[in-house]
Amino acid sequence: MLKIFRHLFPLFIVQFFTWLGLFALWIYSTPVITRYIFHTSDSESADFEKGTTWVGICFAFYATLGALLVFMIPVLSKKISIGKLHAYALLAGAIGLSMIYFIQNKYLLFFSFAFIGIAWSSIGNIPYELIGHIAPEEKMTTYFAVFNFSVVIPQVTAAFLLSYANRVLFKNETIDIMLLGGGSMLIASVCMFFVDLDKELTP
Repeated sequence: MLKIFRHLFPLFIVQFFTWLGLFALWIYSTPVITRYIFHTSDSESADFEKGTTWVGICFAFYATLGALLVFMIPVLSKKISIGKLHAYALLAGAIGLSMIYFIQNKYLLFFSFAFIGIAWSSIGNIPYELIGHIAPEEKMTTYFAVFNFSVVIPQVTAAFLLSYANRVLFKNETIDIMLLGGGSMLIASVCMFFVDLDKELTP
């Protein structure tokens, strides 16, 4: 088991910061968009309802785009290593998350979520493809079971860290969480650029 953790540790680091950024988006996008773009924090107001609807539209947009872009991964992986491809996708996600901080028009959010969609197409596929590549066939199930912790750990961390950061560091200016999420995904991207798949991830 320890050997498996050692093999997967570089990807664990990438996954941790990736999913911390995603949880920042999923948890705080509604209060951010309703407050800073639709200019209301009143959950009973019509503008708040419009804001939450718009969040749903943005989420549907990036999820759909991500699903479509998955078909580009095999094509692009012939021109660039799959590790570098994932790093560039995470960089796009970092840009998309950070852009939310600066956007004041609801339609411009589509540019932000387009970048997030690029990241999502990779996040949901490439890490698992990497595991399938490096794991011995007889230990494939164990590798995937261990790798699932790379999602659980940042989820638990986000539940405490993001709430603390929002309350103590950002004084409930929730829009700052988007920059934190973007910064987290940027760290994931940089780390992925330095992961040597042949050296560090081959059993």
